[in-house]
Amino acid sequence: MIRVELGEEVKRRGRWRWTCPRFAVGGISRQPLLDACREIKRMGGDTADIVGLFREARSTPDATCSVGWGADHTVDETTTRFGKWKPWEKNLNAKLDVGEK
Repeated sequence: MIRVELGEEVKRRGRWRWTCPRFAVGGISRQPLLDACREIKRMGGDTADIVGLFREARSTPDATCSVGWGADHTVDETTTRFGKWKPWEKNLNAKLDVGEK
């Protein structure tokens, strides 16, 4: 597995430093695993290899994908939807038990 190491958040803006020691590349990104895959692919890395995103001092990756899949995808935030926040109703569990809405 190719290791991509996640560094610190840059200026608290949702952008993270990342490095990939095997390919000697790194950068700052909102989607570090996917950007690392694009860099690895540009450098001639095998698109079937698996890449893992690791936090400092962790031996298990937080996320994985193949180089090819990661290089071909991005995060599309145009379809993100949020619902209206509603305060928690104290007696909701009791109402659900008796079938009320």
